[in-house]
Amino acid sequence: MRQKRRPRRWYSDMMIFAHRGYSAKYPENTLTAFKSALPFVDGIELDVHLSKDGRLMVIHDETVDRTTNGTGWVKDMTIHELRQLRIKGYERIPTLEEVFALIKRNDATLNVELKTDQYAYPGIERLALEAVDEFQLTARVVFSSFNRETLIRIRDISPTARLAVLTQEGDSDIVSFAETIRAEAIHAQAAFVGSTAWEEMGRTTMQTRLYTINNVQDVPEVPVAAIMTDEVERFAKQVYNNPVFI
Repeated sequence: MRQKRRPRRWYSDMMIFAHRGYSAKYPENTLTAFKSALPFVDGIELDVHLSKDGRLMVIHDETVDRTTNGTGWVKDMTIHELRQLRIKGYERIPTLEEVFALIKRNDATLNVELKTDQYAYPGIERLALEAVDEFQLTARVVFSSFNRETLIRIRDISPTARLAVLTQEGDSDIVSFAETIRAEAIHAQAAFVGSTAWEEMGRTTMQTRLYTINNVQDVPEVPVAAIMTDEVERFAKQVYNNPVFI
């Protein structure tokens, strides 16, 4: 059960997303990291690649080298090969369906970043949407990507999918593109706040969600819809219990 929170000023409307799960304490993008984050957050952010045999794998990098005891490209390995690998000696790379099964028992929102900015993974958009439909999570899953073609393909397939455009500090045409695909939000770094693109968002109903904020002092003074953090428990306690924010 999620812990009861004390009311805050405008922060009462700000959502907290666990960036790759509770990644400050547990191995990133693992079921343990996701499960451990749930009592403290409103949402989970994760990353998805496609295996050689077309399975949706939850891992951040294009290769398994940094986070597992193996080497190689995710796209060149089957699900069986990927599941033989270990993260920090004991965790396995989860499938998106496993995360959906975990999330379905909770009320958290799930931000699924499709990692198609380096490799397109043909068909990943349709597979991800089919998984969302299977678990009946359409209302709770937000798809994001740096690859605009990926977002366009999702919108072409599904008129109702929730979309967010990923950027760093904001491209000059980011708002117009987001409007074109009917995105609900722009996900950006903290430096995006105050930019020309951010000011342009003022004429829209789109939300601003910031990544990756690990210190409560880095939350901007102007309202944002959500922040994504590695420091899940510490950040949540600071925001909800610190008298400065009550």
